[in-house]
Amino acid sequence: MRNIYDQDLENYLAKIQLKKDLSYNESLTLFGKIIKDDANESQVRSILIGLAEKGESIEEIHSLVDFLKRQAIRITPKVKGKLIDTCGTGGSRLKTFNVSTAAAIIASASGSNIAKHGNRASSGICGSADFLEAIGIDPLKISEFASSSIENLGIGFLFAPFFHPALKYISKIRKSLGIRTIFNIVGPLCNPCTNLTGQVLGVNDISLYKKLSEVVVLQSDKEFMVVHSGDGFDELTNTGLNYVSMIENGRINKFKINPIDFGIPITNVENLLIKDRDQSISVTLRAIYGVASKEVEDILVMNSAASLVISHCSKNFKEGLEISRETIKTENGRKKLKNIVERYGDIKKLLELEKKFNLI
Repeated sequence: MRNIYDQDLENYLAKIQLKKDLSYNESLTLFGKIIKDDANESQVRSILIGLAEKGESIEEIHSLVDFLKRQAIRITPKVKGKLIDTCGTGGSRLKTFNVSTAAAIIASASGSNIAKHGNRASSGICGSADFLEAIGIDPLKISEFASSSIENLGIGFLFAPFFHPALKYISKIRKSLGIRTIFNIVGPLCNPCTNLTGQVLGVNDISLYKKLSEVVVLQSDKEFMVVHSGDGFDELTNTGLNYVSMIENGRINKFKINPIDFGIPITNVENLLIKDRDQSISVTLRAIYGVASKEVEDILVMNSAASLVISHCSKNFKEGLEISRETIKTENGRKKLKNIVERYGDIKKLLELEKKFNLI
């Protein structure tokens, strides 16, 4: 039964409402009470709103990541080489096709081992789980076979609700609030693979980009590329300057990526935006199949290249771009996607979409 009154909870809430940060240990205690259902709904709502208004600290974010990983269903796929994720924070006001999922498929078809952690769309139009469902894959079912999928196909999809069942109660409250909470921030950092070696982490807000760059330094055993587009996208884009934090061995190396330096022309934001779920699915498929616009292919290969760098499948970003374009050109991305659906989904749904979107 949820407590109607808890002195610790009330003390933490009062501190948060005074715009004071909690320590790592205080945060662990607080989140433990929330997730283990020791707090009533009113307290949880007040705490999440208070943290968002105050601004979540590095210690608060770090503690919640650690706590959620301990509560998660963990897996350890047997792979040769690196195992990486391409999950970003989402939350961008700019709606694009599913760049991170498409990039994960192209990177996997280019030699990377990918453990794609994801969920349904929260603020966007079509999240990774929504896309999978549309092409004939049950996100829950494929999660059951995540390890074997990674081992056999070089890519697996890890549906967050499947691997983090402890968050079921909290998710209802989060949805009712209608705002970004600390759980949206930490979600991408909670990949359940015990042997994950790195991640491309897209962040849509510059202040959060700086903060998460500091948070992932604390996970010194992993190699991160935290990226932020100056336009507010939560991925690398061909619309202008991109900010990048490379984290290796607990150290941050910050630099900028200008598409022009790699022969990629700057495009208008409007050329990358989508209007609805159908268009998102269509453009995502067209990008993977190599029949999308030049602008769409450019943003896809930029993010696939980042994954190839993190997985050590390319020596540098330039080579990653070349490898990714060749993968698309030779239709290896298309073949990879079909292999996934044939093994873990309903191929009829994908074939129907191919016909609907004139991809046959």
